[in-house]
Amino acid sequence: MNNSKAYYSAFDTAVYLLNFKNRTRKELTDKLKSKGYSDSEIDDTMDKLTAYNYVNDGNYTLSYIKSNMNKKGKKLICIELMEKGIDKAVIDENFETISEDYGEEDKIEAIYNKRFSEADLYDAKTRNRIFSYFVRRGFSFDKISKIVTKYKKINEFDNYL
Repeated sequence: MNNSKAYYSAFDTAVYLLNFKNRTRKELTDKLKSKGYSDSEIDDTMDKLTAYNYVNDGNYTLSYIKSNMNKKGKKLICIELMEKGIDKAVIDENFETISEDYGEEDKIEAIYNKRFSEADLYDAKTRNRIFSYFVRRGFSFDKISKIVTKYKKINEFDNYL
């Protein structure tokens, strides 16, 4: 390990950045590069941070999924995590650990009831707007369709009463 003043400065900078928010290894590396630290300083700093468990992409991924799973679909969460430098295998592994809690259809249904319960599902424009809303948030088209069809049938039944 390098004992130069710059090494400690890179480590101190990294710890300072981590005080504000949890970051992935890639995010922290990019931030240190933008501040002008050399690759060797960054590598030494990242090794030390990993050893202290200050940077752990697995824990970050699990935390990110749990905090976003009520408002975003699996696809969007995966895309956002991969943009943050998380490996697809780590993402999949963390989704498996919470798969029974995730329940994408339940999330779609809860959001639908909150935002669109009064929507006219017989109007194509309204239906497209609802589908677009959920697709932009990364939910599966098949699961969106299942929920919308379910509520369309419920509304159809209510109209007969």
